[in-house]
Amino acid sequence: MKPLLHRAVSVFVLCLWSALALADFDATPKRPVELARFWVLNTQSSDDPEAMLAERQAKEWERFERMRRRVEGARPAGMPPPIDVDASPSEAGRRGPRPWQRRQQENLYRMLAVSPTLEIKQLGPTRFEFVSTVESRRVEAGSHTQVSMPEGQLADSEVGWDGEWFVIERRVNRGPRGLEKFRVTKNGQLEYYMKWSGNSELAGMKVVRFFDRRTGPAPAPNPDHGPMP
Repeated sequence: MKPLLHRAVSVFVLCLWSALALADFDATPKRPVELARFWVLNTQSSDDPEAMLAERQAKEWERFERMRRRVEGARPAGMPPPIDVDASPSEAGRRGPRPWQRRQQENLYRMLAVSPTLEIKQLGPTRFEFVSTVESRRVEAGSHTQVSMPEGQLADSEVGWDGEWFVIERRVNRGPRGLEKFRVTKNGQLEYYMKWSGNSELAGMKVVRFFDRRTGPAPAPNPDHGPMP
């Protein structure tokens, strides 16, 4: 009986750890918060995720080039280069990015929510829709669901209120982990905080942006970006 008891205890501990791995957010804020409106990015007070990503990718290209030169130097004289080796940055610049590289870059922009505008719609007491120029998502506060990430992985999603912050947390097993937080500041701006960790090209990136309220009517939606779960 002891092995069965030990197994049962192990399963219980694993389930408890899994339950605690995701935060327990509230379905409604403790005080009224008006997130729903059309917001416009304040570029002067915000981080630039495109520039941050470009700097990171440039450093990765430099690392790749150093490694390639070491491999080239170690190859015996007369031996032909390997087939289908990725092009160097200069070669890639001459021919332009490949289709898979464009798709990858678009996915990274979606993961970084690169957009000059953000419209937040409240569809019910706990349901919200986030619409930007790169994607549209519907979420429900207090929920724990599974959603698709821009790169196709299935992620556990936890959504809800943590004090004054509205939080969206997504975690892929052995993959990327994204944390997004929204709050309305005392001066009426929308503060947006993003952090990526885990096994991801974006791991370690932290982005803080501020959005101002739009005073005029919202523009027509972009038909190129359909809703996401």
